[in-house]
Amino acid sequence: MSYYECVHALPEGSSSASRMALVARRLGYQGIIVANCSDSGNIFNFEAARKVRDIEVVRGADVLARDRKGLHNRVTSLRRRVPFLAVQGVSDMIVRAACEDPNVDVLIQHPEGRGNLGIAAARSAKQNQVAWGFDLSPMIRLRGGQRSRWMSIFRRNLVLARKFRIPMMITARPMSHLDLRAPREMIALAGLAGMEMAEARAALEYPGRLLELNRRTWVSPGVELI
Repeated sequence: MSYYECVHALPEGSSSASRMALVARRLGYQGIIVANCSDSGNIFNFEAARKVRDIEVVRGADVLARDRKGLHNRVTSLRRRVPFLAVQGVSDMIVRAACEDPNVDVLIQHPEGRGNLGIAAARSAKQNQVAWGFDLSPMIRLRGGQRSRWMSIFRRNLVLARKFRIPMMITARPMSHLDLRAPREMIALAGLAGMEMAEARAALEYPGRLLELNRRTWVSPGVELI
């Protein structure tokens, strides 16, 4: 199974891309996507990370925008430059805009539960083939009532994803090599939150399948240039 994790490396995170790659390989990942925010500058040691053997290191982007226009401009400018483009769902407006944009690969659920992944967003995501990314970091760092509220939001969004058959991805959004969790731990955390084991495994494999699709050349919907 080809498991992938999306990470944030220096200068946005606290570990270099090469350190992330080495630890991820040891934990059992087949690849990592270094998806820093689009305005975070050059990724430290990215070329060195790509030379790490037995693991694929890909540059992606994690878009953080405040309004529709800003989101559209960033997504348009980044789409041809990276094979993986995620958007942080920081508000209802951004969630709707991201789900309505076929250039977006994944909408990441905000760890604090901001951004309503409602029925309208689910329909748009299905129509535009926008996957939903479930951030599991709150399962690790939250306690008590805060964790219970987060799990309630997670399960509500999971029900919608199942109903509309929206592709799912899971991530811990590690900012350091110490934040990385092995695939079996990620699957267990997703299970505690409400995912079936098969769903969690498919969600960890989804970034790899997405990369493969985005590297192909499509001249029109359903027509590939060989």
